[in-house]
Amino acid sequence: MNISMRDKKLLLMFSGVAVFGLGWFFGYRPQMEEAANIEAANKPLEERLSDLLELAGNRDFYISETENAQNKINEYVSKFPSDVKEENGIVLAQNIENSLGMQISNVGIATKEFVASIDGSTEEEIAEQNETMSEQANSQTREQIDEIEGTDSKAAEELQNASDIAAAQADSTSQTPVLYRTQDTLEFNGTYANLKDVVAYLAAQRGRLTIDNMNASYDTSTGYLTGSIVVNMFSMTGTGNIYTEPDAGQVAYGTSNLFGTLERAAAANAAQTSEENGSDGQSDNGQEGENTDETAAPADDQGQS
Repeated sequence: MNISMRDKKLLLMFSGVAVFGLGWFFGYRPQMEEAANIEAANKPLEERLSDLLELAGNRDFYISETENAQNKINEYVSKFPSDVKEENGIVLAQNIENSLGMQISNVGIATKEFVASIDGSTEEEIAEQNETMSEQANSQTREQIDEIEGTDSKAAEELQNASDIAAAQADSTSQTPVLYRTQDTLEFNGTYANLKDVVAYLAAQRGRLTIDNMNASYDTSTGYLTGSIVVNMFSMTGTGNIYTEPDAGQVAYGTSNLFGTLERAAAANAAQTSEENGSDGQSDNGQEGENTDETAAPADDQGQS
């Protein structure tokens, strides 16, 4: 079969168009789509790069501002006590009575409750973390005690004491500051001036204290106000602070002898009995002396006669 020159040219033209179409469809078009996708993906990366370059240019400024903010945070949290215990509420009531003259008839002590954590952890997560830290401390100490057990009892006792202290301080030494609140209720009896002085006194306290609520009523029989004040006493663990017991002043407490009252009563009875016996003895001696004088009197009369 002979193909004319014209047909050959047409065949070559159609073959070229087919090759071009296949190349565009299977080669150029996918490459263009991939390039478009890459360009679309690069846009947010370019924006991110621009932001990072801007941050890098202001690096010293951001570092300085971060340090200042952290210092303010540390200064703020350092003002929180590491714990609030029962004696804190009792001493607070005692100080109000001694300083302001308001009578506190009763102090209601509440339990410490979780408020918030700086890193957003929940109460359950914080408890689990503290329990893990305590178990690790006890486990390490237990291994050391097992190594020296039977050879040095004093060293084993010291290690056990150290373990107990570490477990007790697990909350206060945790890395995450955690805020707690203790609500104590003070029942009072005093004047309106006393009540205003108490509000000012609580506001001036160094510890983190706030008044949650207050109620008062006028007692017509005494002319005084009676009511209660609920005080929020905040504490924060994880700040590195150590709990300091409140200063209660000179308070007499304890006794060297539980039965001192009975012994003093017995001693007083013995002293009274001794005094009575001494009085009886003096009376008997006086009577004997009188009898002797009466007996001697006739003898003198006889001698004179």
